[in-house]
Amino acid sequence: MTQWLEISEHITPSRGRFLIGKNRNESRSRWNRIVDSSAVRAANILAAGLMSGMTDPSSQWFALTTGTPNLDEAQAVKVWLDQVQRIMEMAFTRTNTYQALHQGWRDVGTYGVMAMVIAEDDREVFHCYPLSVGEYAIGVDDRGVPDTLYRRFIMTAAQLVARFGRSKLSADVLRNFDAGQVDHEYKLIHAIEPRFDRQYGKRDSRNMPWRSVIIQIDSDGTKDGILEESGFNEFPCVVGRWGASASDVYSEESPGMVALGDVRQLQHEQKQKGNSIDYIVNPPLIMPTAARDNEDDFEPGGRIYLDAPAQKDAVQSAWQVQMDINALRQDIAEVQQRINQAFSVDMFLMLSGQQMGKMTATEVAERHEEKLMMLGPVLSRLNNEVLKPLIERTFSILYRAGQLPPAPPELAGVELSIEYTSMLARSQRAIRANSLDQFLQRIGQVAQFDPNVLAKIDSFRIVDEYADYLSVAPSVVVPTEQAQQKIEAQQQAQQQAQQAEQMQQAADAVSKLGRVPADGSTVGGQAVQGMQELAQQGAL
Repeated sequence: MTQWLEISEHITPSRGRFLIGKNRNESRSRWNRIVDSSAVRAANILAAGLMSGMTDPSSQWFALTTGTPNLDEAQAVKVWLDQVQRIMEMAFTRTNTYQALHQGWRDVGTYGVMAMVIAEDDREVFHCYPLSVGEYAIGVDDRGVPDTLYRRFIMTAAQLVARFGRSKLSADVLRNFDAGQVDHEYKLIHAIEPRFDRQYGKRDSRNMPWRSVIIQIDSDGTKDGILEESGFNEFPCVVGRWGASASDVYSEESPGMVALGDVRQLQHEQKQKGNSIDYIVNPPLIMPTAARDNEDDFEPGGRIYLDAPAQKDAVQSAWQVQMDINALRQDIAEVQQRINQAFSVDMFLMLSGQQMGKMTATEVAERHEEKLMMLGPVLSRLNNEVLKPLIERTFSILYRAGQLPPAPPELAGVELSIEYTSMLARSQRAIRANSLDQFLQRIGQVAQFDPNVLAKIDSFRIVDEYADYLSVAPSVVVPTEQAQQKIEAQQQAQQQAQQAEQMQQAADAVSKLGRVPADGSTVGGQAVQGMQELAQQGAL
């Protein structure tokens, strides 16, 4: 918690809710304590880069698949998967999903953890509630997968009446609401946890796999404080962690944590640079006591009154400040560079900047292969802990709401999989494509003095590997069996064409030797007989 408080103070003043009951807009005053916004900018670039690189609203960043190429190619299956994916994309755009994701990407990059609740909604089918670090706690199951979330939050009297109705609210809430004090705030806890005592087979809200309870913790005693008790068919929370070991609940590392020491140093150096400039430009002065009319002041621009025998009545600086500002600026620049490196600013700036539309995934991989390899485990974790639960939860909500078309019979009993097609996902696969490029170049060099080495290369398999690495649509690549059949048909056609050409040549030769006796009595007759036999064999 202490580390999160420092991150909130130095990097993200607008995020973090550590003291419930305090002014919820207190971040406006915390901004004034930041004298160098390099870390703030780096965190914003990382969030924008993750948004553009993983969940860009303007492009397709995921696809549904059965995991079986032949089944994916079935026309009914292909159409249904495409329809469902488009419906989900429109649902993400219609709701606040992308706004919630952007806040989550910034939190996971700075604090190492993000969370949001996806609740079913009568108006928009579902609504995302992004949570701020400090207002919630999470728990994990025996596999280390998040399955529990407790949230502490605030609601006004008006919000309580609108959400829960008057019958469940305490007398104090109703009194303030009726008196017009609709903005009076109350403290609540929302607990979401696995339900272990449910009756299997029942489908009511109190027997669902996950239990949900909302409690007013500052109730006046006129009610039990329980405002709502219900349940969820699946864990409704998306909880992502930058990096957590098997025994850790929260992330043990994040760019914000790595850069925190440099951020503190940067703030200190910027203040010292300002103080040095003040002392150089407006130092405290030593003046004769005869000019005394106020107390001594050793701040920049201050006045100190002292009789100096050597320089009677002379006004001079209290001390000579000789500060190498250029060296300090250079050190500050080095600290800023370390902060940018911790947040991978150069790579994420490229992903979120104007160059994004002009660069391919292969170019991104070539320029930042090392960073992509270092981020590989993190991106894999975020895919598994953020995007996968988000897509699965959305699919389930849309299915229960009747907004998905009926599945074709071919998909009965088939479990769907998710393929990520975002820029970062394609860039990671492009790294493997680059390795394959280098391999083929080396083989080409060897083949120049030993062509037999090409027999070791399966060209059809190479095409399939490239298609997988570069996320090429399966409909573009012909299956290997079909390609082999096409080649065999072409070879047969070539053989038939060659035979037809030979027959034509034989016929022309016979026509030229039409007057030669064909009884074998002459050399010409023997040649004619041979060509006729050849022509007959070609006809066969």
